[in-house]
Amino acid sequence: MKGLVRLDRAGRIATPAAAQAPEIAALGRTAAESTARLAREPADPAGLAEAFAAVLALGHARCADDPDVANIDTWDAWATAVQLGSALFTGAGPQECHLGEDLVTRLPAMAAEPPADARAWLDAVYLAMACRQMERIDRLCRVPLARLREDDSVDEYVLHWIDTLQTYFSDRPTADAVPKLVSVMKTSVPEAVAQAPTDFVNRVDYHPAALFHRLISGDHEAFAEALAEALADHGSHWGDSAAPRARVALGPLAMACLAHDHGFPVDPKQPFLPAHLLNRQRIEDIP
Repeated sequence: MKGLVRLDRAGRIATPAAAQAPEIAALGRTAAESTARLAREPADPAGLAEAFAAVLALGHARCADDPDVANIDTWDAWATAVQLGSALFTGAGPQECHLGEDLVTRLPAMAAEPPADARAWLDAVYLAMACRQMERIDRLCRVPLARLREDDSVDEYVLHWIDTLQTYFSDRPTADAVPKLVSVMKTSVPEAVAQAPTDFVNRVDYHPAALFHRLISGDHEAFAEALAEALADHGSHWGDSAAPRARVALGPLAMACLAHDHGFPVDPKQPFLPAHLLNRQRIEDIP
């Protein structure tokens, strides 16, 4: 139960009906304040984790009015979330974070102190994939799996999924990722899951791995069908919730971006899938 309480608070495994509508202005203030605090207290790992969660929530929430990430303020939130998520697990040199035209925070260098937080690691990788930050993906995939295994709030299938992604992005043969993906499937059956709610496993966590399977199989038609199913399940899971995470299917988005860059014909006009991230039109340099 301790693990689920922490995850609920972080907004990762939440009950959609319990989620209240956040105000963008309030989320923006929280994100700006937590990021500014890092400039004053860069050695505080808890502060960095808090800032990452706050900025990620802001990026998701902005997609309510800007679902394609066409506007610069939305992009700034996504880009800053990429910066902070990467820094949380791998450290970072001095960098500027933008949360609007007039709001620039200059952060000092931060040492690498990866937390035992498997779901935050997945968020960081998914963001880096969606924003095409290959160097950051490479560094994130070097975070020791043993450290992430210290997170007792996640089920075994989550760790096998992380192992699959780390293997795939480590320049090893794609075939090396296949047995790890099989382990994801075997450990995500109901009798093997103790932490995550069944609905969340089936409608949210299952889909990135299923999409990855179609991707490495090279099956364009099956990938398109699996993506449509993933987005439909995302909508069903969240219903009419105004929670920030309801706005974007982050894991499927990451897989769709990877597929797009591998030549898969991915329809950008789908819900919960920001078109200008998928087709790279909004992708800019991230410090």
